[in-house]
Parts: sequence; C-alpha cells; structure tokens
Amino acid sequence: MLLTHLRRRLPKLMRPLVRALALLALLMLPWRLMAAEALAQPLPVSASQSETPLGTHTQVLEDPHGQWTPATLPQANAAWQPRATPSLNFGFSKSVWWTRVTLHNGSSQPVERVLDLGSSLVDEVDVLVLGPDGRERQHMASGDRRPFSSRGEPVRTIATRLTLPPGETLTVLMRLAAHDGLHEIITPTLWTPAAFAEHNQTETLFFGLYYGVLGTMLLYNLFLFISTRQSTFGFYVAYIGSFLAWGLIFRGYAFQYWWPDAPDFNNQVLPVIVSMVYLTLGLFLMRYMDTRHSVSPRLHRIVATCTAANGLGILPAFMGLYALAFVINTVLGLALIISLIVTGHVLVYQGSRPARYFAAAFVLLAVAALIYYLRVLGLVPANALTDNIVQVGSAAEALILAFGLADQTNRLKTEKLQAEREALAAQTALNTQLESLVSSRTQELEAANQRLASLSVTDELTGAHNRRQFNKDLAAAVALHSRHHTPLALCLLDVDHFKLYNDRYGHPAGDEVLQQIAQVLRRQLQRASDHVYRVGGEEFAVLLDINEPPEKVQRFIEHMRAAVQALAIRHEGSPVGVVSISMGLVILRGLGATRSPAELYSQADTLLYKAKQAGRNQLVSQTLD
Repeated sequence: MLLTHLRRRLPKLMRPLVRALALLALLMLPWRLMAAEALAQPLPVSASQSETPLGTHTQVLEDPHGQWTPATLPQANAAWQPRATPSLNFGFSKSVWWTRVTLHNGSSQPVERVLDLGSSLVDEVDVLVLGPDGRERQHMASGDRRPFSSRGEPVRTIATRLTLPPGETLTVLMRLAAHDGLHEIITPTLWTPAAFAEHNQTETLFFGLYYGVLGTMLLYNLFLFISTRQSTFGFYVAYIGSFLAWGLIFRGYAFQYWWPDAPDFNNQVLPVIVSMVYLTLGLFLMRYMDTRHSVSPRLHRIVATCTAANGLGILPAFMGLYALAFVINTVLGLALIISLIVTGHVLVYQGSRPARYFAAAFVLLAVAALIYYLRVLGLVPANALTDNIVQVGSAAEALILAFGLADQTNRLKTEKLQAEREALAAQTALNTQLESLVSSRTQELEAANQRLASLSVTDELTGAHNRRQFNKDLAAAVALHSRHHTPLALCLLDVDHFKLYNDRYGHPAGDEVLQQIAQVLRRQLQRASDHVYRVGGEEFAVLLDINEPPEKVQRFIEHMRAAVQALAIRHEGSPVGVVSISMGLVILRGLGATRSPAELYSQADTLLYKAKQAGRNQLVSQTLD
C-alpha cells in the first residue's frame, strides 16, 4: 500500500521540482548565450584593471584520450564550450581538459600580468601562451605532481607571469590532467603584479591568524590534557592538530615550505590527513557528548562504526589511488557527519549542553561551506571573505567546541565539588553517628563491666557481697586500722535452725528467707562504707567503719537482729516460731588492739558460737581496747 501511495503521489510531488528546474534553465539560457557571444571577442586587458576573473571568459574542451597538442586542437568556436561561472570544475574524468582565453592589449605599452589558478592541488597543468600567428611564446609545466620549483611564481598556488606586448592579441591555453581522474576546482584570475603581491600578503596574514588561532587552541588544550589527563582534551587536541595539518597541506603551504621536492608524498599525505580529521572528530565528539551513556546503544554503535571506518581512507592513499581515497573519505565522512547530526539532534532534544555547542559549531561551519560553494558557482561575489569563508567557519567551529569543552569541564568541576561537599556532609554525619554509636556502645560496655564487676563481688542469690569481696574488704579495713588506729566492727550472724527450715519448707523457701534477710540487713546500713556479706550457706557478715561508742554500735547491731525477727517469717521448727538470727560482734578500738584478719574473724566466730550456745536469737559482743 505504501508503494502504491508513493506511485500515486510521486508525479504530483515532482511537478514543482520539474517546474523549478525548467525555470532555472530558462533563466540560465540567456546567460549562456551572452557568455558564448562574449567569448567570441578577445578580453581587453587594461592597466587600470588590477584583478580580472577569467572563468566567465574561458572556453573549455574535453580531450578524451589526452592526445591533442596546441597544434592539433580544434580551432572552431563550436568545438569549445563556454563557462558561465568564475570557477571551473571538471569533477571525475579520465579526460584531459583544455581551457582557452583570448587576451588583447589595446594600449601602447606592454602589460604584465600574473595568471593565478587559485588552487595548489591541480595534478598537472601546462600553461601555453600563443601569439597571433599560433606560435608558442611561453610555456609553464607545473602542478602538485611536479616539484614546486616548476612553478612560475614561488607562491602556494599555481601561478605564472604573462607579458602582453602592446596592441597584440594572445591566446592562453591551459592543459589540465588528473593523475587518476579527480580534477580540482580552479578559479583562474588575472592580476597585476602589485595586486597579486598585495593579495598574497593579505592571504598570508589571514592564514597566519587562522593557523595561529588553531595552534593556540591546540597548545592550550594540550597543556590541559597533560595536567588533567582527561581523554576529552586529548581527542580535541588530536582533532585540532589534524585539522591544522590538513589546512596547511590543502592550501599548499606544506608543499611550499616543508617538502617542495616530494610531490608524490604531498599527494599521499593529504587523504591520510583527511581520514585523520574525520577519525579524530568522531572520537572527540563521541567522548565529548558521551554517546556511550547518553544515547541508545544502537546509535552509539553506528557513530563508533562510522568513526572507525574513516580509517579505511588511508589505505588507497599509500597505493597512489588518490581519487579512490577521496571517494572513500567523502562517503565515509558524510556518513559520520550524518550520524553525528542525528546524535546531536537527539541530545539537543534531551537538553544536553555539549550537544548544543556541537550544533552551534556545526551550523556555523555548514553555513560557511554553503557560502563558499555559492561563491564557486558565482552566485555570491568573490572577495577576501567569501574566498576564505571556510577557514572563518572552521575557526569559529573550533572556538565554539573549545568553549563547549571548557563549559563541560567547569560543569564537571562544579558537580565534583558538589559531590565532594555532599560526601563531606555524609562523612560528617556518619562520623557523628559513629561517635554517638561508639559513645553508646562505650556506655553499654562500661555498664556491662560494672555489672560484671558487681557480679564478681556479689552473691548471686542474695545480692549481698560475696566471700571473696569480704576477705578483700576485711584485709583492707584491718590494714587501715593498723596504720591509723581507726575503730572497726565485725559482726558474724547465722540463721537459727536453718537446716530444719529447709527440711520442713524446702530449699526454694529457704533461698527466699536468705534473700529477705539480706535485704533487711542492707536497709539498716547508714554509711556507704558499711556492707553486708554472705560468707557461708546461712551465715552473713557485717563490716562497719565506726566512730561511735561501743554501746551505740551494739544497739545498732541489736536493732538489725530485731528487724530480722520482725519479718515474722513462720518457722515451726524454731522455739520462737519465726525465723531469727544469732550474732557475734567484735569491736576494735584504739592502740594495742591490733589483730590480723583471720584472728578478728575467729574472734567474731567464737562470739557467734557463744550466742548459739546461750539459746540463739541474741547478740554476743566484745570490745577490744
């Protein structure tokens, strides 16, 4: 259905195009007729004309087999074709092309002119000047397939000097031959020597500024690449370097100054440099626009393939196939440019800043190329700007891409700084959180250590200090008493008839009794230095740091005994009917009462035994002075 629709619509779509072409042909017909009529007359050369374009006054003739000589050339105007544009373009052709222009010096003085072809890339050109009698008066055989010394003028383009005697009409023939069929565009122009010298000076100044701009950007970005090691700068430097080399070779400066005696090498290196320009351009823009991550994998592969394929143009150049290398470079370069345009369009639509810089640079270069070709076709006037508009556009392209690269670098730097700030904030928050966690864990560890320390000195059942801590505290208290003669009291107590209680009520009940007794004893203590210890199964100890008289200490201990009895824990095996305790108290006072810990403990145990012997549930004490 699509093909049927196209068949139906195509004639209608083609009608405006056909009409436009017919109108253009009608408009061009008078121009060609006028040009043919003008060519029948010699071109007058006057001293007042400093520059005379010859393209529109030139006739051309195709020599298919390249066998003609000036003597065998057809002389009839019907065999020669007029040209209506300032530039002559023969395209791809194996033929040899001849051009003819007739010049007339109507003055009474000889006139000197410089014939400039406006190109440095014509393979082989023979300029022949014939007198009115058809005899050869002057001959220059030059071209970029011949040494630079063969040129009539030592300038980058192919040029030679002509002398027109007064009152004579001379015919200037040019024989143009291509090495393998690719003819370069020429723009033949007749200059006065002074105007030609001024033209060359202006052109040299312009190209010096142009190459200076490219060289400056190359060096600057080379330093950036060396300092930052960012591959984007490296690819940009490679692209600018390749483009700079191409400009020097294409414009003839390399042949003039670097290898004037190596024409074959000059023709080989040009397509190589063209391939390098496309290759480095693709690599740079792929990296610059980050096609690997910013576009679809398929589009990235297309751009990468087109970029890599441009290296193929190098191979024919080394085999001397200049025209084939030109075709390959043109096709593959066009494919790369189309793929880059599509990529740039996609990224511009996505809001990519690098793609916007690329689009602006490419538009400027495309406009410059369009103006140049319009100038070649004679649709815009030829002047210093239009002659060098491609250089202006390429310099603007390089500058815009450099600005884009700087913008990308600044943006990446800003993003990096922002990322570093965020990372620093995150690290600070993490450190704060870690410090808080460490502090929390430290507090928990300290609490655990405290619990562990407490467990190591505490009786698990009753919560009172254990026997180990009792021995330690008793030794310290006795040592302090021995040094400073401070008063000290030790009381040992035992639960009365506890075995009978366990037998009658069970061990769990007995454990509960021990817990209640330990609690009530601790509640009676009044100083932080006073402690209750469990030193045996049902045996406890109380260690007191005292400053009171013995009678008051005895009353305090008696109060503890009464508090235990006041618990009124039922004990049918006891004469008093409730749980009670027996207590033995030793009080050390003043000088001369020094005892060892074992002696002091033994003395308190003896007093406890006396309390049990006396009937239990009582306190027996002794004060040692």
